Amino acid sequence: MRGRMRFFTLLIAAVLCFSCTGALAEFSPRYGQLSAGGNAALEISGKLESLNRVGSQSLEIVNGWLEGLALRASAGQNAGAEIKRNGETLISAFVERQSGYTLTAFQPSGSVYLTDPAKPDALRLITGRDVALPDLSILPALYTGAVPGLYAALEKYVTPKNVKEATSVKNASASAAYVNYLFADGKLNEAWPDVLEAILPCLKEALREQPGWYAELETVLSALEFSGECRFKRLLDKEGKDMGLQFTGKAEKDGDKRKVTLFGGWTPDKGGYVSLNLAGIGSKNSLKANWSVKVTAKKNSATLAMDGSLERALNGKTTAYTLSASLKNALSEESERWTGKITYAATENKEKNVWTLTPDLTFDENGLEGDIGVQRKTGSKVTLKAKVHARLTNTPEEERPAAQSAKDLRGLTEEKARVAVLSELAPLTGAVASLTADLPEKEKTLLLHELRTDEWMNGASVPVPDTAD
Repeated sequence: MRGRMRFFTLLIAAVLCFSCTGALAEFSPRYGQLSAGGNAALEISGKLESLNRVGSQSLEIVNGWLEGLALRASAGQNAGAEIKRNGETLISAFVERQSGYTLTAFQPSGSVYLTDPAKPDALRLITGRDVALPDLSILPALYTGAVPGLYAALEKYVTPKNVKEATSVKNASASAAYVNYLFADGKLNEAWPDVLEAILPCLKEALREQPGWYAELETVLSALEFSGECRFKRLLDKEGKDMGLQFTGKAEKDGDKRKVTLFGGWTPDKGGYVSLNLAGIGSKNSLKANWSVKVTAKKNSATLAMDGSLERALNGKTTAYTLSASLKNALSEESERWTGKITYAATENKEKNVWTLTPDLTFDENGLEGDIGVQRKTGSKVTLKAKVHARLTNTPEEERPAAQSAKDLRGLTEEKARVAVLSELAPLTGAVASLTADLPEKEKTLLLHELRTDEWMNGASVPVPDTAD
């Protein structure tokens, strides 16, 4: 039954990934104004142009099924997603975060749950993971917030040394000098509790809308044990202000020992780069990740370039993901026009899928709206082509269920809380299955015959890749 949740969960994840507000606000003044309002919602609908193994007759059936179907989602402190058919909500999940609780409401059951804000919300209890990926645009603010406490903690144990030496940072201004903090012979272990005390509150605040990700990072960081020489380089710009960090050293968790290199820097209104390399020591396990953003703004135009990659080898299995985006914004007093190309590639189980998005969107006083071309390539073969219509607008805050009507799961263990919300799977998956219930039996038989399997509806769930090495 959990397999049927794949469709809904992945759609939520895909939409909520667009929460990279920092770079987009610099790229688009109108987007910055809209996101500042706090009640933005994205609605998408689509039509297939071609699909692997599906003929013209079945394609017509699928598009008839898709007609009137839309996904609506919002992100932020109050986040939610719903599948609508002909304007009526078919299935939805809404998460509201308050200081003393997190409220999660589901449709069609109408059930409402309260969970501890420091623990997984009810949606995560069902899916097993936060459906939204961390917003990497938080990194500059996270670093700035953590700087005073981080370096004060380090200076309790070592004497910093100023070094005048230039360091290049992709997309950012070069660092003119750095402050060196050197720990010999595993001495960083003595300072690490103070380091965690300084940085974890900043990390928790940055990920307050994604407590699941914070919990995983806290667990990993708290379990690290260092060895050999470890070094922090506090990168400074030409005015002597903080602009980035480099860390090198050896760290071990649960017997898995890695050589760690963390490097990153950022210049406001220009761009930056961050990379993490965890190379196995005594094993072939490894993780390499990097992310870069460059914003170029002129009087009547702006460009946004983003690139990222993740390569992981763990216990003989390898996966690789890359993302590349190049967007142009033509600016005028009346509107903005976004065009460009976004490419996402995933290699899993030695199979490579490449998704290419080509947006053509207009942003005016009514919001952002337009079409996005979608193509999927598996190996060397194009296996899907579609056209997606997207609309991003400011919407009035909707009335939500009162906390008094909710089932209070605070105080329960995570296992017991999960058991309490698993009853939501039946109505949720039933609603998803009902999407095809009104298809005539002849059309349904033809569709399943061409697909040769019902895996497209009922396949195993596909979790977000676990990168917490």
